[in-house]
Parts: sequence; structure tokens; C-alpha cells
Amino acid sequence: MTKWGRKLAAVDEEQLRQQLRTETDPKAIKRLTSALLYENGVSPAEIERLLGFPEQPVYDWLDTVAERGGLALGDRPHPGSSTRLTDEQWTELTATHRASPSEAGYDEPAWTPQLVRDHIADAFDVEYSLAHMYRVMKRAGLSYQTARPHHYKADPAQQREWRAAFKKSGRR
Repeated sequence: MTKWGRKLAAVDEEQLRQQLRTETDPKAIKRLTSALLYENGVSPAEIERLLGFPEQPVYDWLDTVAERGGLALGDRPHPGSSTRLTDEQWTELTATHRASPSEAGYDEPAWTPQLVRDHIADAFDVEYSLAHMYRVMKRAGLSYQTARPHHYKADPAQQREWRAAFKKSGRR
């Protein structure tokens, strides 16, 4: 790191201004604004006071501006983790899930996240978290079974009567 006031010695201030005029990435705008203030003699602590950006990230942004020469100041793309099922496996999985679980050899009435997870582990030797199975099922066009708190055909008046009788009996 360089001494305060000299971090952006190799960066052209006019280039920073020009880029700020056309920039749309919020993080790049913060970096450019901080860099321009810094170039005009405002310390990172003063930038924090003026704009509310914490001082340490301002130092980090200045380092980024200096490192990249004022260009491409937005966040660089972060590639996600690669899918663990191949295209062929995915096609096979969706074809299997279009049928009922019993046709795939499972003694279950419907595809549930746990059952889909178990099927993927058995068929393709790939492990996923249970939480990820909801995304897999959505992508495959499947819905999952959920318990309803009340039957959709239940009469609310009869339910209230039953609850009242149940409370009176002392069985809560």
C-alpha cells in the first residue's frame, strides 16, 4: 500500500470523470466517486463522513481503482458452481419425474424433495442438499406435496364447534 494521497498517482482524473458519466454499475459508481474525491484531496475518513461509505472499503476501492487503472470498476463476474448433472442425466431425470414414483420403482404416491434427492443419488451418484431439491423440482416443472393446515372442503363453523368441544373436554 502507498502512503495516503498517492494511491492514484498513475490514474487519469479526466478518465475517471468520463467513466462516471456513463457508468451504471452501483459499485463502480461508489468506487469512481470515492476516487474522484480522493484525487481532490479528500481523505478516506472524510469520504466516510461525507458519503457514509465505511473508511476501510474506501481504501479497498482506491486500491481497486489504482490496480485497474480506472477501468472496469464493477464487480467481476463470479461463475457459479457447475451443475453436477450432465445434460443427458438431466434429460433422463426429467423424463423419469414426468411419470409417477411407482413407475420408477418407488413405493411413494408423489415426488417429494427427499425422494427426488434419493433418486438422484441412486441413479446418478450425485449428492445435493435437500434445500436444493426444491430448485431442481421447480426447474423440472414438478410441484411438491405440502400438508394443508385445513382441508379445503372443511366447514369453518363445524371446525369452531369441534375446537370448542375439544377445549371443554380438557384434552388440549
